[in-house]
Amino acid sequence: MKNFPTDLLRTFLTVIDLENLTRAGERVGRTQSAVSLQMKRLQELVGAPLFERDSAGGTLTEAGQTVANFARRILTLNDELAMRLSRKSLQGRLHIGLPSDYADQLLGRLLSHHQARDAGVGFDVSCELSQGLLTGLRAHTFDAIIAMTVDAAAEGAFMSRREEIVWVGRPGAIEAGHDGVLRVLASPEGCIYRRQMLSALQREGRPFEIVYSNPSFQGLEAAITAGFGVTAIARSIVPERLLPWINPKGLPNLADTVIGVYVAPDEQRTEALSLAALLADLIGLEQA
Repeated sequence: MKNFPTDLLRTFLTVIDLENLTRAGERVGRTQSAVSLQMKRLQELVGAPLFERDSAGGTLTEAGQTVANFARRILTLNDELAMRLSRKSLQGRLHIGLPSDYADQLLGRLLSHHQARDAGVGFDVSCELSQGLLTGLRAHTFDAIIAMTVDAAAEGAFMSRREEIVWVGRPGAIEAGHDGVLRVLASPEGCIYRRQMLSALQREGRPFEIVYSNPSFQGLEAAITAGFGVTAIARSIVPERLLPWINPKGLPNLADTVIGVYVAPDEQRTEALSLAALLADLIGLEQA
């Protein structure tokens, strides 16, 4: 019984899809002459021409079409088997925790970078306030987290740096309240941004009221855009569309915080440490 090597079938499908031997060779990492030899070898196994005469990968013969149909099914099963066997060797999915504002800005990039690195292990994401993330990390609920702290990195930081916190609000939002009362948009109690805003306003004796509370920064952003009030966020993750509204005049300076990436105590898996390093890369952290 004949055996059809998967490398020949994969090259064959690449030639069909790109309709060009040279480009197909670039895709599979072979020279044009090597691709031609592979097609000749596959044709010998089939016992019939794969392409119409004078066709360099465009028009298939009836035999070529039959081989193409089976090749796609064979390679799909081959790749699925390889993936399942690879996953068997892993120690389960990773669970990471992110503050919602960082998740809003980083999740898409995290997914694309993680897939590009072909790490071979999946992960789940939960969003909470930093305080809850640090508690969960110590309880081994998470394998890795991004979390903010007030004065210094918490114990066991993988990487960290100081983070500038800025006010964000549309022009006129400061004067939107009655009798000079500042309208503040904030996350629920326990949020570091909330604490920094209220501390700064109380220190200066500035009257304020919290008119909107939402744990998701996307919800706060909608309120900012509507001119409903002002809030605070780390400068490095201010959405581009809000950049013109950073630090409106008349508001007190906000204290910096520390942003850090943390790995669960005693976590030594290569996958978890690699994911922590990726998180650090995405937010530009340096070794703690």
